[in-house]
Amino acid sequence: MSESVYVTAAVAVARSRLRAYLNAPVAPAAGWTPERWAGLPGADPDELPAAIAEADRWLAGDAATVLRDLARDDELTLRYDEATGSLAADVAARADFRLPALVWAVTVFRGLAAFMAGDDHGLVTVNADWSDDDILLRLAPGHARLLDRGRDARAVAEARGRAIDVEAAARDAGDDPADDVIDRLLDG
Repeated sequence: MSESVYVTAAVAVARSRLRAYLNAPVAPAAGWTPERWAGLPGADPDELPAAIAEADRWLAGDAATVLRDLARDDELTLRYDEATGSLAADVAARADFRLPALVWAVTVFRGLAAFMAGDDHGLVTVNADWSDDDILLRLAPGHARLLDRGRDARAVAEARGRAIDVEAAARDAGDDPADDVIDRLLDG
């Protein structure tokens, strides 16, 4: 029986920077050390190197290609509000391998931080069928970090509040197919 992983991303980012992210190769999971990945719930440090390598095998190409593959093979809803720079993404993907699937899910959007500037911000939430623990990834210009609910309670509350605003703005952008949204973002 196959399990699923669910990703929700709420990101405020200017279209030009989002376009640059979509055109860039996906930043490999191996770009983070196993210590940075240690915040994944249930992650066995001995299994992380193999899981990171497996996730990287799944992430060939630029971000637009990875997102188009998700739209074709799994479920992807993508909305972008031009006026506010609000991007909302919802992904439901099959997960045949638990730890690599979690690493993959975080990695898909983690690289967006490298293209952010100014007041850009975001929150990526990852849920899995087999776990009650959400994975929270906070995005800021040049920085992506897994949040710990206990240690980072204030940052979690702030990020969730901002994510609600982003999701509300993006909801007004309509329900075009994900491929159409990607095409629109890539067009100059």
